[in-house]
Amino acid sequence: MGATIGASLCRQRGMSYWSWLLVVAVFGFILTCVSKMGPAYIDARYVDEGLKALAENPGLRDMSRGDIKKELDRFFLINNVRGEPTKAVKIIRGADSMLVSVDYELRQPLIYNIDVIMKFDKQLNTAKPELCCEPLVDLEQFRKRD
Repeated sequence: MGATIGASLCRQRGMSYWSWLLVVAVFGFILTCVSKMGPAYIDARYVDEGLKALAENPGLRDMSRGDIKKELDRFFLINNVRGEPTKAVKIIRGADSMLVSVDYELRQPLIYNIDVIMKFDKQLNTAKPELCCEPLVDLEQFRKRD
């Protein structure tokens, strides 16, 4: 019995140096990805919340474009959203509804010469406020006119 315990302890040596190196490298890569891309997804969540708060505003249809932009800018300022999301706000008025769109993409350098491109498309259509933040309208037709 003593010989089998000693023999099994010899075989249980644990992970090798190369195995530990691989684990550390994978963990480091994941940590790098989260630290580089995480802030963009946090900002996108605040853009969602800002559009939902705007949808709950009872006087939204009576607000001017400048008032809507000020309301969103105030929300973004409070929640520390800066950069591309604040510049990408577009307001399109229709006959019976309004579309508030925040459509942007971010290019984030990841490692050396490798970049990650993240695309965010959030929309609030006052005709369907319950579907807030899902892109319902293709804005390409409006971009061609600009």
